[in-house]
Amino acid sequence: MNFTLNDEQKAFAETFARFVDETIVPRGERVDRGKVFPTDNYKDLGGIGYLGLGMPAEYGGTPVDPVTHYIAQEELARGCASTFLSAGASCGLFGVPVKLFATDEMKSEILPGLIRGDLVGAWALTEPHCGSDAAAMKTRARKTDKGWVLNGSKMFITNGNCADWVVVAAKTDPDAGYGGVSSFLVHKDTPGFVVGTSLEKMGCRGSPTSALFFEDCEIPAEWMLGQEGTGFIQAMKTLEFGRVGMAAFGVGIAAAALEESLKYAKERSAFGKPIIKFQPIHFKIADMRTLVDGARLLAMRASWLHGRGECPQALFSAAKLFATEAAVTVTDKAVQIHGGYGYMAEYRVERLYRDARLGPIGEGSSEIQRRLIAQETLGMFG
Repeated sequence: MNFTLNDEQKAFAETFARFVDETIVPRGERVDRGKVFPTDNYKDLGGIGYLGLGMPAEYGGTPVDPVTHYIAQEELARGCASTFLSAGASCGLFGVPVKLFATDEMKSEILPGLIRGDLVGAWALTEPHCGSDAAAMKTRARKTDKGWVLNGSKMFITNGNCADWVVVAAKTDPDAGYGGVSSFLVHKDTPGFVVGTSLEKMGCRGSPTSALFFEDCEIPAEWMLGQEGTGFIQAMKTLEFGRVGMAAFGVGIAAAALEESLKYAKERSAFGKPIIKFQPIHFKIADMRTLVDGARLLAMRASWLHGRGECPQALFSAAKLFATEAAVTVTDKAVQIHGGYGYMAEYRVERLYRDARLGPIGEGSSEIQRRLIAQETLGMFG
């Protein structure tokens, strides 16, 4: 294994990091306090090609290897977690199933606008009564002569109240467990589709989250993704990309917290000298650096193996688990280094601390990741 970046990847990383520092980072506080979808960031990401990374060239996308895609994701998360989350929900959680499972006609209708940043997407799996247990979903899709009728509700949907299109998971056969789940495209103007108001959140406040409701929502047959009963398989395939993305989310936030802590420790003085001279600060910095580097290597290894078609599911889960929990630890240490100022909203680490806490919950909680890792590991031993 060789994780050294090639010249093309290095040039891309430098260029994109510069874009993040010059464009995304300065808007971070405004995005968080505004609690609205970061439209200007999203349009700029479409303009430079970020939203099209990994998408087919025929629709305006840029096919890239998973390591390069990971580099971009980590840098964006470092710059603004809210922007990363909404962009990821749109071009990742929504865009991936459209790319993989939609009809050619629907791909042509949706993907070019999504890649340019003209359209916003969302992915609706979680329901008010169930998150991790997808087989327990109550949203139903009933077949008709014209297509399907959806009834039910979804909860905690990123971009839910600003999406032009949503991928919705629903039960087409309530008695078939995971095999009874199917996926559908729903446009925002479809009669019977009702969007809830934005929910108040601890962190990533610039990435809107809402409930969605479906009341006799009629959709045409061609809006089904893939075959009937394959929705759960599609969701698991989508989450392969999503879990690497959430690993990038964790590493990016942790890397930003480390940067802010080093900068503050050089400027802040106590007992006649900068606090970076004190051993307790050294130990915190050492722990933070170890977690950032370890999480990054695990995430990049998962990305590299994914590109080779060799990545086991447990490694996706391990990367997501370790990186997101590392981010919580690293941001906690960053707040401690900043002392009282770390608790104040004017300092960036306060926002990073709040943003990081989503990681061990979203896109498969830490408990679910440990379950998946254990299942694969125990299976290796019969």
